[in-house]
Amino acid sequence: MKRARLWVGAVLLIGLMFGAWPAAAADSVSVGIYSIAACKDVSTVTVNGSSTYSNNRLDVSLYHKNDKGQDVLLKQVFSSAFGAGQFMLAVTVPYTNTAAAEGEALRVEVQAQRLSGNTYVDVGNQVVQNVTVADRNCFTKCSVTVDATDTAPAAGTLTLRTHFGEWFRPEGRLQGAMPVSAGKKARVVFVGVPCNWPVRVWYYPKTGDKTPKLLPAQYWPNEYQANQLNGTNPYTTSFAKGLKPTHPLESDDPFVVK
Repeated sequence: MKRARLWVGAVLLIGLMFGAWPAAAADSVSVGIYSIAACKDVSTVTVNGSSTYSNNRLDVSLYHKNDKGQDVLLKQVFSSAFGAGQFMLAVTVPYTNTAAAEGEALRVEVQAQRLSGNTYVDVGNQVVQNVTVADRNCFTKCSVTVDATDTAPAAGTLTLRTHFGEWFRPEGRLQGAMPVSAGKKARVVFVGVPCNWPVRVWYYPKTGDKTPKLLPAQYWPNEYQANQLNGTNPYTTSFAKGLKPTHPLESDDPFVVK
């Protein structure tokens, strides 16, 4: 027993001398792009992830191609500093002095950084995503990211409307329409949405029961509003919880499949 204790003590001493003592859990950062809303004059990049460092920031850079097909920096923005833990942060990247064209492809690069001494240094892997500029000017507008937690039962169309009138009728000013595929989850970003207006998502199936359904947001039955404080405003919903209209549909609704 005494020999065993002496052996353990010797191992500890050698470990301390040569730095072989097991280290504490390593610091780490994980980063992902939740969504990107790209317009002619500004993009909003929402980044989620986690960090064990006490002082972090995000380096978000947008590139477009020049007439020679080369990637050229359009704008670089650093987020405000944030602490350790999980985060979801929307970074606004304005480029009003050099407007992008409708349909132009942008390259978005996101790099996490931590404070080391008096400077920030890169940590973790860089995340890259390509996005197409929408035909909207969004500098004073909001964006909404529709995120379904389940899969679409049938191919169809998702619409986003700034709503008025009855809850259970797809009326209001149309802000955008995007196709969805059967058996696939949907994550759709609508850009150029008026801020502080109630918005609702409707699902129009193309097969099976073709009745449109209201896909309620996570705050249901309360109103859901897009605002500038929440970046791309996650609108979390579910196809399974879709609610059928209880009032007659508008006769000229172009998304209803007869």
